[in-house]
Amino acid sequence: MKAKNCCKTMEMELTAWKAIVYDISRKMQKASADPKGALAANIGDLHILIEEMDARIEGIRESCTPETGMEDIQAERDAYDRSLVNVRMKANEAMQTLGAGDFGG
Repeated sequence: MKAKNCCKTMEMELTAWKAIVYDISRKMQKASADPKGALAANIGDLHILIEEMDARIEGIRESCTPETGMEDIQAERDAYDRSLVNVRMKANEAMQTLGAGDFGG
């Protein structure tokens, strides 16, 4: 069985998550007046996560050709599954931190 559709699905989902994490990061940057404040560490973590997703997306693009079979991308699929768990946890943590702050006047 060819992996083309699976590869495209992985790429699109990681790209969508990357956009979500990027949006969270921008909101945190706007909310954080103090660069050494509680949000700064989270912002740094999110930037690292975005870089990791970029690398994972590029890896999918490189490893998936029209001839690639499902068995050929098993390692990439496993890494993708682990990436999604990490992304969801980090995004949830960031949203809790962002929501927990008092940004009013």
